[in-house]
Amino acid sequence: MVNLWLKLLYKITGGGERVLFEQVADQLKGCDLSFVAPADQQETVLVRRLTAGFGNLSEAIRQAVALSVQIAEEVPHITAENGELATQSHAQLNALTGILMTAQRLLESSQDAREELRKVIDLASEAHQRAQEGGRAARELAQAMVEVETRSARAHEIVEVIDTVAFQTNILSINASIEAARAGELGRGFAVVAQEIRQLAARTATAAQDVRGIIGETSTAVNSGVRSATETQQVLTGLGELMSRAGAAMESVAGQVVNQGQEIVSIDHSLNQVLELSRNNLENAGTIAERSEALKQATDTLRDCVGLFRLPDDPLNEPRHAQAFALATATARAAGAALGAAMHSGAITEEALFTREYQPITGTQPQKYHTMFDRLCDKLLPPIQEPAAASHPWIVFAICANRDGYVPTHNQRFAQPLTGDPARDLVGNRTKRIFDDRVGRSVGAHTDTYRLQVYRRDTGEIMFDLSVPVFIDDKHWGGFRVGYALT
Repeated sequence: MVNLWLKLLYKITGGGERVLFEQVADQLKGCDLSFVAPADQQETVLVRRLTAGFGNLSEAIRQAVALSVQIAEEVPHITAENGELATQSHAQLNALTGILMTAQRLLESSQDAREELRKVIDLASEAHQRAQEGGRAARELAQAMVEVETRSARAHEIVEVIDTVAFQTNILSINASIEAARAGELGRGFAVVAQEIRQLAARTATAAQDVRGIIGETSTAVNSGVRSATETQQVLTGLGELMSRAGAAMESVAGQVVNQGQEIVSIDHSLNQVLELSRNNLENAGTIAERSEALKQATDTLRDCVGLFRLPDDPLNEPRHAQAFALATATARAAGAALGAAMHSGAITEEALFTREYQPITGTQPQKYHTMFDRLCDKLLPPIQEPAAASHPWIVFAICANRDGYVPTHNQRFAQPLTGDPARDLVGNRTKRIFDDRVGRSVGAHTDTYRLQVYRRDTGEIMFDLSVPVFIDDKHWGGFRVGYALT
């Protein structure tokens, strides 16, 4: 392959620059990408192309090396965390199994409690019915006693009449005795009759008095019975109401027990799902462990492969990288100072300047966004960015981006009016976009002294991106990125 490439180069150059080709061939043969052209040929078109090719390849491999190192460093952490996850998943599985068994026992207890409550509700209903029957009986008893009391009062009136008759009879017998005494011997028989009548009247009065006492005692007892019956009726009525409310309360409790039973069934179902997920996690943990080991082996292989290449010791030894770094550092400092001055003057608040909220601009493709600070950047950044972009003919762009890769203000050559043609606007209007590709995400997020990356732009070119962080009052706002090629 190298010989074929050399023959092609000889044909293109007519056999000239043999020393250069032999140097390139030897370096490629030895996987040496630290290409430095002879001093007398560094400005030729061919050498610039070779320099760009070696530079692109060496930085791509350098990034691959850095990535493989990063992956190799992360694999043990992933393995350890996966082991911890497996341990936790196993413990979680055991705990969930215990919870599931407890939930099942709780469900059984809930069902037993529901059955017992149903029995209590039935007993309460029966007691309520009995209390109602007792209340009715007490009410009827009270009514009967009231009737007895009424009749006792009537009997008392009759006894009063008898007592009056006995009194009058006694008076008549006394008068008869007086008249018999006046009659002398002729009235003696009548006097005997009068005496008997007086004795009968006395016994009648005594009997009436006894009956009056009995009626009084009966009336007192009946009144007491009426009060007791009334109180009994009230107690039984209250008891019936209490039993009714107790029955309703127990019905409510029974309903809640049923609902809890349904919830426990739902919990049981959910726990079974979580148990299945935990089992899957354990299986996945085993799979991840196997794949982590495979990834470690693949990373080791990648490191061995890229380790075959000899890379330049310091990318900044390449003049364009060094110039891009110096330009980016100075411009980032100027941009941070300008934005900080605007914040201190009250033109914008710190919250607005550092916001990460974006409002989509309708009708744009790719999607563009406004923020609380992009209009301020449209005023402040062009006088800083445009001189940087025009400082070297090989610079493609020089722009600021915040930590999310959002570019509020692009260079004027990439901020042309929108045409509505997505293909043309992709190239001609790149402002106010969030660049979320691998490079775009990192340029504003890192705080390294600089970060040099090679990538294929979404417009197709392979180019370098050198970025440095932008600070506002020592607070990280984003980054300043310079895009360029070595050719």
